[in-house]
Amino acid sequence: MPLWICDVCGLEHPDTPEPPSCVLDRGEVTIEERGDIGPHPEHWSTHEELAALPHETVHQDHGRGIHSLHREPRFGIGQWSFLVQTGHGNLLWDPPNYLDEEVLELVRGLGGVAAIATSHPHMFAAQISWSHAFGRIPVYVNARDEEWVPRPDPVLEYWDGETEPLPGITLIHVGGHMRGSAVARTADGTLLAGDTISAVPKHPAWVSFTRNYPKLVPLSPAVVRRIVDRLDAFDYDRLFVLNGYTVDTEAKRVVHRSAQSHIRWASGEFDHLT
Repeated sequence: MPLWICDVCGLEHPDTPEPPSCVLDRGEVTIEERGDIGPHPEHWSTHEELAALPHETVHQDHGRGIHSLHREPRFGIGQWSFLVQTGHGNLLWDPPNYLDEEVLELVRGLGGVAAIATSHPHMFAAQISWSHAFGRIPVYVNARDEEWVPRPDPVLEYWDGETEPLPGITLIHVGGHMRGSAVARTADGTLLAGDTISAVPKHPAWVSFTRNYPKLVPLSPAVVRRIVDRLDAFDYDRLFVLNGYTVDTEAKRVVHRSAQSHIRWASGEFDHLT
């Protein structure tokens, strides 16, 4: 039986005779927007079908042991995935939603994968197949997002607060975009984030804080303050997000400045200017 991959979000689901219902499709999205992304068209793919389609894996070396991977043309959400090289093995962050010999060969050439982690459920992608391809390595999922796991497996390791999947790499729970949203802080001082902190296109000195990125629904001032305070214990100078945009210098200062502006505007301090 095939493993099913949702064409809308790119999440891999268990091997069943017929396509399942996508875990992110729970009907009409309520005003709370807990993380589900609304009714999906009934379109499904398999790894074999995706491998047969014309495509390439775009690879960027960002220096300091950080590499990014991206499928072109995009499939599903179309995220950039990151590979972090360390002396204790490599971390695959927000893994690709496809798996074929081309991307496997590329990753093997970079040293393979020793652990997998994700920023939030929209990025679960093909995390279990990637784990199995590299000897059933652990896949780290924040415990607050367990309900969104589409394919249960013994390789899943649930965590909360902070954890180290590999020496020198810290996963930090920040919440915001989804209850279990997390970032990864690497030993070199790079912060890998999902949709909770988003780099702004064509503006490398600014970030945004969103509850729903496609709809541009902002987070509240209290939650933005909580996120920034949570990260204050860590030093970082670069920030990479899932849409491929980066803050290449002074990222911590950029996060603080952006958060201050967000909080003051969203709190009504500048309402007299509107």
